[in-house]
Amino acid sequence: MSDQHDRTVRRRTFVIGAGGAALAAILAACGGETAPTATPAASSNATKPAATTGAAASAPAAVAATAPPTAAPAAPQAAPTTAPTTAAAAPTVAAAKVPTGTLKVALPNRVVSLDPTGPAALEGLVYGRQIFDTLVVRDASGQFKPSLATKWDNPDPNTWVFTLRSDVKFHDGTALTSADVKGTLDRVARLKGPVAPLWASLDTIETPDATTVRMKFKTPLGTALANASLLPIVPAASMDKDGYFNKPAGSGPFKVVSYKADAGLTLEANAQYWGGAPAIQTLQFVDIPEVVARMTALDTGEIDMTWGIPPDQLPTVKKNSNLKIDSIPTYTYYFIWMNAKRAPFTDKRVRQAMAYAVDVDAMVKDLIGSIGKRGTAPIASTVFGYTAQTPYTYDVAKAKQLLKDAGYAGQELNLIWTQSGGPQIREISQALISYWAAAGIKVKSGESERAQWLDDLLKLNWDLDLQTNVTSSGDADYTLRRLYTTAANRTGYGNPDLDKILNDAAESVDQKKRADLYAQANKIIWDDAVGMFPFELLENYAYNKKVSGFVPTPDSVPIFTSVTVGK
Repeated sequence: MSDQHDRTVRRRTFVIGAGGAALAAILAACGGETAPTATPAASSNATKPAATTGAAASAPAAVAATAPPTAAPAAPQAAPTTAPTTAAAAPTVAAAKVPTGTLKVALPNRVVSLDPTGPAALEGLVYGRQIFDTLVVRDASGQFKPSLATKWDNPDPNTWVFTLRSDVKFHDGTALTSADVKGTLDRVARLKGPVAPLWASLDTIETPDATTVRMKFKTPLGTALANASLLPIVPAASMDKDGYFNKPAGSGPFKVVSYKADAGLTLEANAQYWGGAPAIQTLQFVDIPEVVARMTALDTGEIDMTWGIPPDQLPTVKKNSNLKIDSIPTYTYYFIWMNAKRAPFTDKRVRQAMAYAVDVDAMVKDLIGSIGKRGTAPIASTVFGYTAQTPYTYDVAKAKQLLKDAGYAGQELNLIWTQSGGPQIREISQALISYWAAAGIKVKSGESERAQWLDDLLKLNWDLDLQTNVTSSGDADYTLRRLYTTAANRTGYGNPDLDKILNDAAESVDQKKRADLYAQANKIIWDDAVGMFPFELLENYAYNKKVSGFVPTPDSVPIFTSVTVGK
């Protein structure tokens, strides 16, 4: 009893369901791409130094859909980001005659808002995917499929036209129309949240009738569909009302019953959902910040599902015959940024020395293990636009020589990070600091609460930053142009040649050309050591065997419409 009570007082409950029914946000290099939380003990060995291209497409119209896909993205290299010649009808959602049962889920991260257009938009993607709909979605093969939009057309390089379903209603009974799409985009631009840069080239939006949206861009936009897959549509008439997003009415498969930031969310199945009612009635999200407590809750059956599981907890999960693990590659990776506006990182040689000083392979073996592998680019290998780079070898002598050549004076540097920044982050930070010390680089740990970390990060008030990031759209543009252009100013790094390459890639609708341009961009970012990119991560979804119909997703933003829960 006392153990149960202790777990209870350390968690808050989020309920989503049709009598009560149902996130992900994952990783935001600032402002929304955070990583699975985990702070388990780690092997001491790593705390000290150790001896596609898409086919070219011209973007004609797509064919109408019948129902939304059951799964979100997989991230194949060849996934086109322009409209296919014909988009196959989306697969039908597996829906029960009457939604039944309750699914209890504990997420790796806390979410502070249900507003999918605001500053915390990326951190609320899992919730948003249940409550709202997007114009298009990716299927398991990485192809774009109809959702709110039944078809789309790219009549000229600067114009995209979406045709909407005419039978969609928000949860309050009002019809979803083209005015809501326009209103959503206007709000995104006005709030300047983490997805706003994706739509920076949008010039005008025309809505000639209730089901037609014509977007005109200042320059061609080859990522229009990828961007649209991350744009939950909110009701224009209500979105600016005070307190609206405490209980928003979306058009998605689950309706909000009640919500309190960091305390609870209750959704219920939308029996009138245009794509068919979900199979479950109630989806309950349980807030259990401590990893060990979350794993205990899974082991005892207190929750049915979780993910973001650290490697030292996986053996315990595997021993429980009532649990199942789905492990898949993701869009998520670790990086260490170096502030190129601050000495000594104004010198590329110092940045490169930081990379040569670290034995990444030993860290993979001792710390990452079954949740990831060595990174070989500034984005994960699952993302369109990935090109493998030559790894920095572990070479302390070379690191010391580069530091000497650059005139590094031995000043102490600060590494900022927050506990929710990624799995094993404390142990990873300790290992990095130890490796750097062996090369003569003094680094102190700057752990802080997430709010303070984010504030420092965005103000460039740091020397080094450690965190995970997710390329939520599955397209390199989402990460590379949003984070590494001079205008983005996320790391203090600026390179006009890189700017042109990334802008050209975003504006092209020729996927082969885009892939070639991203290959160039990957090499520049890697060789200039804008950051270190040591690991890309796997996602381990663990759930009770009474749960069926779950489809894991590489963006860690699953949708629960097809899930059923047995006795």
